[in-house]
Amino acid sequence: MRLRVCRPDGGFRSVLVASLPFAREDGTVVWYGNVFDITDRLDAERRAAEAAEEGRRVHERLSSVAMIAPVGLYEFRRQADGSIDFPYTTPKFEDIMGLSREEIGMRGGDVLRRIDPEDLPHVLASIEDSARDLTLWSQRFRIRHPERGLIWLSGASAPRRQEDGTILWAGALHDVTGDVQREAELRQAHRLAEAMRAENERQALHDGLTGLPNRRFYDRVLSSRIEAARAGQGPRDCVLIRIDLDHFKYVNDTLGHEAGDRVLIRVAEVLRQMLRAVDFVARIGGDEFSILLGPDMNQDNARELVERVQGALSRPLTYEGRLCRFGASFGIAHTGDITELGAELQLFADAALYRAKEGGRNRMEFFTAELHRNILNDRRIAVELHEALERDEFEPFFQPQIAAEDGRLVGAETLLRWRHPEKGLLSPDDFMHVAEQLRIVPEIDRIMMRKARSALARWQDQGLVLPKISFNVSSGRMHDPDVVSLARSMAGGGTRVTFELLESILVEEESDAFRFHLDQIREAGIDIEIDDFGSGHASIIGVMEIAPKALKIDRRIVRPVACDMRSRNLVRAIIEIAETLGIATVAEGVETEEQAKILRGVGCQVLQGYLFSHPLDEGDFLAFTRADLKKRA
Repeated sequence: MRLRVCRPDGGFRSVLVASLPFAREDGTVVWYGNVFDITDRLDAERRAAEAAEEGRRVHERLSSVAMIAPVGLYEFRRQADGSIDFPYTTPKFEDIMGLSREEIGMRGGDVLRRIDPEDLPHVLASIEDSARDLTLWSQRFRIRHPERGLIWLSGASAPRRQEDGTILWAGALHDVTGDVQREAELRQAHRLAEAMRAENERQALHDGLTGLPNRRFYDRVLSSRIEAARAGQGPRDCVLIRIDLDHFKYVNDTLGHEAGDRVLIRVAEVLRQMLRAVDFVARIGGDEFSILLGPDMNQDNARELVERVQGALSRPLTYEGRLCRFGASFGIAHTGDITELGAELQLFADAALYRAKEGGRNRMEFFTAELHRNILNDRRIAVELHEALERDEFEPFFQPQIAAEDGRLVGAETLLRWRHPEKGLLSPDDFMHVAEQLRIVPEIDRIMMRKARSALARWQDQGLVLPKISFNVSSGRMHDPDVVSLARSMAGGGTRVTFELLESILVEEESDAFRFHLDQIREAGIDIEIDDFGSGHASIIGVMEIAPKALKIDRRIVRPVACDMRSRNLVRAIIEIAETLGIATVAEGVETEEQAKILRGVGCQVLQGYLFSHPLDEGDFLAFTRADLKKRA
């Protein structure tokens, strides 16, 4: 039996007592036996039992985790002879593979045959690599599940080699079909986003109507070509062709904007057909196009290309049964080293294009040394114009207008002059084209009108009341509040203010807005005259709608009246039209007495020209009027 005994030192020990009884002759019984101290043995047994219980609890916890974990746990074993089995699998593993534990035990290595044939070679090769190097095995693959069809799995396990050569992998397997689908959806979304980005970029760099690259794309290509040449990574020569359509506004105005769009599409098609793959063409705005030829091209190549484009554009184009008549002007600039010119090459091509337009349109012009000198001169003028504004060098000059009947002063036209500190007195022909580019014409106009107003006031103080003063005004300036306000401030006191509008403006500006501005000007007490009449194409109906106070007959018609009967008849016809409409007439450019006599004879009412006086500054004009009054007296 087991007993606990108390030792003299106060401690307890466990003992095992075993004995056998023996009867004596005297009838007593004696027990013979052993006493063993089993305290240490019992402690060891207790510890072993506790360890076993803890192992049981751990196993239960691991089993519980394995049951609820989203992955299937397994041991995969490859024997030394190459045979394969799965000594341990969790139910989740079995569910993922679509096999029972018994089937897995029976199939052994054939379990791998569930893997999709396309993926199986990669899986087997990765197992070989892991076995050889004892490295972590990780693979994503597909299997054919008996219920769920083709699904994606991801497995990972760590190998260890046993003493007998067996390799055992312990790892986890989980179903990643949802992840793969989401990844595919994300890739598709990324592809769509990239396609949209590419399309947005294409649209941002291309013209929506013609499909050609736009100004932004063109600027980028030209800059890249210049940078490549400077870096020694691209050709240094370059040919740039600028194209501007002729009479395109006429097509829009007469046939409509859809016809204009058809013209632009036709031009784009022609340019695509004529150019090589190494050439670059862009629509840079409105009816303007630019062509950058590929390397190793010269002016002769450009001329040949332009002639072919002109030939193709000359073929008739109809829209809704009506012929679209248009042409194109070409400006060509060539350089052997674009690094020296850079973006200025565009300026040179523009200058050549401008020359082609001036020369009659529907033609080509090459940039020349003369054009280069003109550009340098214009740059110098641009700097000097700003200085002229600061130094107040612009002055109004006045050219007298004389009554044809009796020679009396009936008005004056205000003309701009620039008193240049070095070049002397300059007329607008010398600098106004640069002023327009600098957009300082409105400021110059205001200066002229303010100074003319001051001159009128000073003349009135000295007894001169000018019957009429006129100003050349562009259509864009008619509704400028400053201009109208200045003109209104001059009206009164016996002086009428007149705005002279070019006949070409009337052709281009026949719109409701234009007529509205005309009405505003008349309400402000300002008269309208049509300048250079006979030089444009204004219709009689247009003149009637504008209802000007006078027609100013173009000097080119007036000049030959003394020797050309056709001119004389034309002047007579204009005067008859004016009389029919109740409009006065003014003849410009009168230089001889014979011209004046003929104009007077055909009924022209007012004469203006060098015969009477050149344009005069304020002081000289006052002296002229006093001398005329004395002469008439």
